[in-house]
Amino acid sequence: MRVTIVGPGSVGLLWAVRLAQAGAEVTILDHRPERAAQLNQTGIFLEDAEGETHLNLAVSADPDQALAGAELALVCVKAYHTAEAARTLAAHLPGPARALTLQNGAGNVEVLVAALGAERVLGGITSEGATLLAPGRARHAGRGQTHLGRAEGPPDAFVLALAELFNRAGFATSPAQGAQNLIWTKLVINVGINALTAILGVPNGRLLDLPAARELMAAAVAEVLAVAGPLRVQFLHADMPAQVEQVAARTAANISSMLQDVRAHRRTEVEFINGAVCRRGAEMDVATPVNRTLTSLVLALEQGYNGS
Repeated sequence: MRVTIVGPGSVGLLWAVRLAQAGAEVTILDHRPERAAQLNQTGIFLEDAEGETHLNLAVSADPDQALAGAELALVCVKAYHTAEAARTLAAHLPGPARALTLQNGAGNVEVLVAALGAERVLGGITSEGATLLAPGRARHAGRGQTHLGRAEGPPDAFVLALAELFNRAGFATSPAQGAQNLIWTKLVINVGINALTAILGVPNGRLLDLPAARELMAAAVAEVLAVAGPLRVQFLHADMPAQVEQVAARTAANISSMLQDVRAHRRTEVEFINGAVCRRGAEMDVATPVNRTLTSLVLALEQGYNGS
């Protein structure tokens, strides 16, 4: 399968290396020409418990070149760049090809559907842990589960083939029905972990060791479940609060993407995670004070390093 990875962040690099090792023809689309040129020279590095892998993969800032012949575009950009990525895919992704989002936060599937149509969009979630160490260099920080499905309808032959490819690449992957069920499942996990780790400056597992942090985690998760209730979301796990804690324990040493962003003084995705819960809660008259506070605290961190 010809796969274009949209965005050379930690998840994008992890999937690029593993899919290439599994036999996929992988290209990376980077919106920064200077970084694309650098990665073409240096190659891509992935560290894990077994050592380091170095691959020379094609990296391009030219959408026509990067997406030519692609059968799948794997969207791995930050949620605030999804609209831009969707416009690029609408203009350059070959007609039969699909787009899959493995991003954090809510709303990414909807943005891609608006640009490409529901029949061409897949939604997925993963609890694989990845840390960006430097441009073109990532660490596979924790194993997890991956689920994917169509924006609308049951899994089709393409979804089944993609799940098989992901499994060959070493990602424990299951096809599922209803991308929104997947997105809300991941949203609950992100709500429970990301903002708290960013605020406290700790790896995921530390949240379970701090009674006050564990209490805040439970409160934030309870709010998102209250918002999801009227939407009749069918979560992948019967006990979502327990699942959040299990993910934190399974990825105990992982540095969340939001904490990585704070440490690098980058914009975070908090407005698409905890902030999205607040917006949906306001629409449905469901109170979300804990998520509102977490959102404000992370935004205050951003404003601090931005000199605001």
